[in-house]
Amino acid sequence: MTSIPRPELHALVKLVNSNQLLNRQLSSICQLNGLTSSGVKASLQGRIVNAIQEAFNNNDVTRFQQIQRSIETARTGASSSPASHKQGRPAAATTPVPMSRQDQPYWGNSRTARPGGSNGLALPSHGLGGPSFSNSPFYEIQFRVGNVRPCEAMTQHRNMVSIPVRTSENPGVDKVLEDKSLRIMVFCAQNDSGTQDISFPHQSEIKVNGIEVKANLRGLKNKPGSTRPVDVTSYLRLKNDFRNFVEFTYALTQKKFFLVLYACKITSAQELAEKIKVGRKIPKHKVIEEINCSHIQCFDATSYLQLQEQGPQWLCPICNKSAPYEQLAVDEYVRDILANTFKSLDQVTIEPDGQWRVNLAQDDGKPTNGGSGLVDDDDEDDWGIVEVNPIRSRNFETPNRSVASTATPTTTIMSRESSAMPRGVGTTSGKRLHSDRVTIDLTLSDDDEPVAPPPKRQQVQGPGSYTNGYASGLPY
Repeated sequence: MTSIPRPELHALVKLVNSNQLLNRQLSSICQLNGLTSSGVKASLQGRIVNAIQEAFNNNDVTRFQQIQRSIETARTGASSSPASHKQGRPAAATTPVPMSRQDQPYWGNSRTARPGGSNGLALPSHGLGGPSFSNSPFYEIQFRVGNVRPCEAMTQHRNMVSIPVRTSENPGVDKVLEDKSLRIMVFCAQNDSGTQDISFPHQSEIKVNGIEVKANLRGLKNKPGSTRPVDVTSYLRLKNDFRNFVEFTYALTQKKFFLVLYACKITSAQELAEKIKVGRKIPKHKVIEEINCSHIQCFDATSYLQLQEQGPQWLCPICNKSAPYEQLAVDEYVRDILANTFKSLDQVTIEPDGQWRVNLAQDDGKPTNGGSGLVDDDDEDDWGIVEVNPIRSRNFETPNRSVASTATPTTTIMSRESSAMPRGVGTTSGKRLHSDRVTIDLTLSDDDEPVAPPPKRQQVQGPGSYTNGYASGLPY
């Protein structure tokens, strides 16, 4: 997790202890942060400083940013008249929760980003904090850049909203120049309260400094939540304190939208796959009931993550059940088969006791040991993943999803190229046992593929004639 810079701590404490904040402003800060708001100025300052120090000691970035933004809000309202400020104080006192989530939609796991999470804080419900968005393993929102811009409904006309970006006006943006994994991304939602899916108006476009950004703003058809934020970092000129403009043009919408820029820490599909590889594993002796899906096939991690990166749906490619990143794990049973067989091997046979062996008909004289064939060094990267449910309790009864029925053995065909392999079946002993022997394919044969039709030949016309704009005087 990102740590709180010590210079920011000292600067914030110095500001609170200075004479720049009046008593009513300090009282408002206390109200927004759940502290006692009565007392003399020194008491108010002491409570705020203690809260800041506590957040720093616990490395609670969420709490620290909450206090930081509430102080900035109090300072911004200093120029208002006493009457207008007096009217604003009750509203601030009765709605302290929205301030608690400003500029930090996600830190850590999903529990901190949804209502009822471990921090017990509600999501922002006004434009100051900005909309909160569903978690994604591909990026973590770090801080907001600029203000949230409401996009009013436009049923007949076009409209354009703009967000300026400048390093001197947007603290933290200069870090993008040093950290290549920190990106400025455009988010949009139909509401500014609660957890939102990214959603842009159907007819919309984004430009940065007059240059159109080529991006898919619609996601997958009829698949809410499949739209990705738009990375505009490469379009921004952040050096020399250049003033950039992110322009959003939209039309023909009956709904109101909210546009916001966030700085996000991105993680590639390859990095996520490596985390799975060294993370949670399904031991070979575990029963199959610990898997959420009702099939025995595995699928390739990197390919699956790359698909989700393009259009996030997080559905199992085999059975279409929910398969979020947090529930992916390496199946050690399948990994053992892949690690101890050649890539050229087509099939292995799984015995009723859970042991597997290479089929003698295709072995070509290669020795086997009933569960560990020959090792192929090229197979180091072949590893299968399956979805696991960490909440479900173990059931040692024989699961109703089996490799084969008692009457007729079933052959499961899977592609070794995508590391798709079956995992074993659990029984009352907790081992991968079954009453029937099962033969499985490790690779799809070319003979199983449909024969490709012959390529179409262009019809040859008479000499001097033209087809599709090209002369066809010579036959071919």
